[in-house]
Amino acid sequence: MDNLGTISKDESLGGIAWPMHRESKDSGWRPPAGTRIISVDDHGMEEAGLWEKRLKGDDKARAPKLWMDDDNRWHMSVDGQDYDVPGLDSHIGEGRPGMWDPVERLKDMDAEGIDTSLFFHSRAMSLVRMEDKAFFTRCMDAYNEWLGEFCAVNPDRLVGVGILPTIYKPEDTAEYLKKMKGWGLKALEIPSAPKNVPYNSSAMEPMWEAIADSGIPVMFHVGAYLEFRGKGALGANLTKNLGPYRPLWSLLAFSGILERHPNLKVVFCEGGFGWVPWTLQDADRIYQVYETEMRPKLKELPSFYFKRQCYAAIMSDEVGLKLARDYDLTDNLLWSCDYPHGESVFGESRNEIKKIFDELGEEKAKDVVGRNAEKLWNL
Repeated sequence: MDNLGTISKDESLGGIAWPMHRESKDSGWRPPAGTRIISVDDHGMEEAGLWEKRLKGDDKARAPKLWMDDDNRWHMSVDGQDYDVPGLDSHIGEGRPGMWDPVERLKDMDAEGIDTSLFFHSRAMSLVRMEDKAFFTRCMDAYNEWLGEFCAVNPDRLVGVGILPTIYKPEDTAEYLKKMKGWGLKALEIPSAPKNVPYNSSAMEPMWEAIADSGIPVMFHVGAYLEFRGKGALGANLTKNLGPYRPLWSLLAFSGILERHPNLKVVFCEGGFGWVPWTLQDADRIYQVYETEMRPKLKELPSFYFKRQCYAAIMSDEVGLKLARDYDLTDNLLWSCDYPHGESVFGESRNEIKKIFDELGEEKAKDVVGRNAEKLWNL
């Protein structure tokens, strides 16, 4: 990624400014006529006091608390427990007004040349840690309703990714998807690694079936897991968190979920694309070697199901881009800005998009930066 500035950073290492300090760079390059730029992985900040305002009855007294302090830093707590991410200043990824102001958001999108943004939560998914899963579902009701209202400012350009809470009651998924549609939501997410929720169990089949029948792709996003402590922990955790999808995709493939639900589309966000070719290579080899022991039996090799049904998004991933080209996987490739997180390409989106056109040529690049997403979400 090109240098975005060195606000209090080590210039010798090409320090990149925090997003709140970045300004969009415009080299004058524009994509060819007819190109639609769709970022499939951005973020928004839930409104201050969201759950205290929207939950009702007894829930209001125990509502998660979200607020901005006098230094314009965001904080969250649940039942008095701190839900902030240790070691990360809120300003790093939550400091731009476009996070919570849709008008400012659209200005930032215009400056970056982005036509449509699919965007995730900032804090809401952390509530999956709650023990009371019925209360968690009501909290997600409040969040999803608010998200639909936020996007209503410009629904063609702002596409919120709703959180599907029915991982704990899979049989309720079909009805919940109707509610999400009523809130105006066109995209959905489930957590990548929920505790005590085996996605390959037969109990989860109603969820997979309902999602597949809805025609809405299911999205996964990397999480903020803190496995390491002490020296080097921040860098180790952040780097680890960018690569969680090899085991998750393998489970979806080897368990037969993808085979049983051919209309199920799966999108992996913020993990790049480099993991895909070598994971497919290894998965096929493992199936061929251990085929007699595999349960269930698959009709095709695992890589077939990725190519038919799965997608991964890149931000600035020159290695992944070359691998997608070399292994003929550009139909499975999407692009994102990751606005406005520290590792995002906000400020350099046009330059990153130009690299895709330079690498792939006009037609395949148009697919990656927009047309693949248009087809997936019927945008």
